[in-house]
Amino acid sequence: MATLRNLTGGQSFLLEAAHTVGRSGHSCLCLADRRVSSHHAVIRWTGNSWEIKDLGSRNGTYLDGRRLKSGEESPLRRGAVVSFGPSEQRWELSDETPPEVMLVPLGGGPPLQLDEGLIAVPSSEDPQATIYRSDEDRWVMEREMDAAPTPVTNGQTIDIAGRSWRVCIPDRVIRTTMADEVVRCLKDAILRFTVSKDEEDVQVHAVDDDETVDLGSRAHNYLLLTLARRRLADAAEKQPDAECGWIYQDDLARDPTMAGSQLNIDVFRIRKHFTRLGLADAATIVERRPRSRQLRIGTGRIEIRFAG
Repeated sequence: MATLRNLTGGQSFLLEAAHTVGRSGHSCLCLADRRVSSHHAVIRWTGNSWEIKDLGSRNGTYLDGRRLKSGEESPLRRGAVVSFGPSEQRWELSDETPPEVMLVPLGGGPPLQLDEGLIAVPSSEDPQATIYRSDEDRWVMEREMDAAPTPVTNGQTIDIAGRSWRVCIPDRVIRTTMADEVVRCLKDAILRFTVSKDEEDVQVHAVDDDETVDLGSRAHNYLLLTLARRRLADAAEKQPDAECGWIYQDDLARDPTMAGSQLNIDVFRIRKHFTRLGLADAATIVERRPRSRQLRIGTGRIEIRFAG
């Protein structure tokens, strides 16, 4: 994605869709130089390309050595060099690809970027919260303390894991999928589990009409199998579909392979794995009732077979 590189110090910064530059601590690129105005300039994605605009700065914004007029907007191409005021620091647009969804830590440090359509906060090894695109085509955040996934918007500040993060969601985000995708929605697929007799190997296939996608054998498939069994058992007892399949996290944690943070890690990995299919509703493969600390598999279309 688009990158602004400091030609003096070598640092690189990923560009947000509207990347403000100035001395203000609220700027995306904060420059501690008295010659830089508090709100000096903005680098902005137009939907097709990048442009730079001077915001009426006292000492000017320079593009390839030319001072922009106050309020002037000018196209910004790869290789262009900009500077802000008479500062010796010069910045190059080293990548001009579109901006992407990410979380920027306000205290400094690298942003968190999409990983197979998901962002785990603060990391995939400690997913205290997950941000993803819902099946309603909105970006939402899910964490245990919330009653349900909550919408997140561009520029919003969220507090997770003792840090504050700024949400960056460009107006236009292209949905990318695997080249060989065949299953469009989880609700249209049948999940077929093939389980070895000792249950150490759990294969999963997604079946849609005459097409089958092999999801392989993964350690986290056992959690998915456990959730699938509960949903089938509740359905066999004629429970309402909305109440089928829910399991308390504490009950799952009795299995040492799902204790502690491992359960959240496995849920994130399952969602990430299904997202690779290009499913519009991949994150719903595992549903949560956060306040009651319950989980269930997000589909009732399940088949379980034993190998051999």
